[in-house]
Amino acid sequence: MTQHSQIETLSRRSALKGFVTIAGAAVTLPALGSLAACSSAPTSLEGLMPLVRGIADRIIPQTDTPGAVGAGVPDYVAAVFDAHFTADQQSDFAGGLEAIAAFAKDEGVTSFESADADKMDAALAKLAAGEGSGSANAAWSELRDLVIFGFYTSEEATQELSYEEIPGRYEACLPLSEVGRAWLDRGV
Repeated sequence: MTQHSQIETLSRRSALKGFVTIAGAAVTLPALGSLAACSSAPTSLEGLMPLVRGIADRIIPQTDTPGAVGAGVPDYVAAVFDAHFTADQQSDFAGGLEAIAAFAKDEGVTSFESADADKMDAALAKLAAGEGSGSANAAWSELRDLVIFGFYTSEEATQELSYEEIPGRYEACLPLSEVGRAWLDRGV
């Protein structure tokens, strides 16, 4: 073997070794990054769940049909928060819920689990009217939307609404006492 062919062989080996190293790093580094993310403490609504349950119960309370809490809506809100909110959205929403708790405390509601329903309703009505801070109002609006959507896409909503996929005849004005409940004319 000549000196020239030995240099080419070493050169090819070096190139192949470099290529394998780069390809291995490209495959390994993202996996290592995801493992590092698994070790960090996950953000959750765990400490704010009593507030979420209390507000959900006031938005859709239990009557002769299950309410939002009975339909598992607080767990739905927590699942959406954990699985679909970005880190910034989680931070904003959790901060907004804390602002709602502070606003409610100023209104005389110390706990949404044990407070008087009239006091809670008055505080939530003020939030709905925009009297809270910007973050409290934004969190209230988002939570209200999540609760309503979560409830009306649950099985328990079928007990509250009657649904007929292909309705019969059209009657424009019908007393609610004849129908029994509000009707949903198409899926949510």
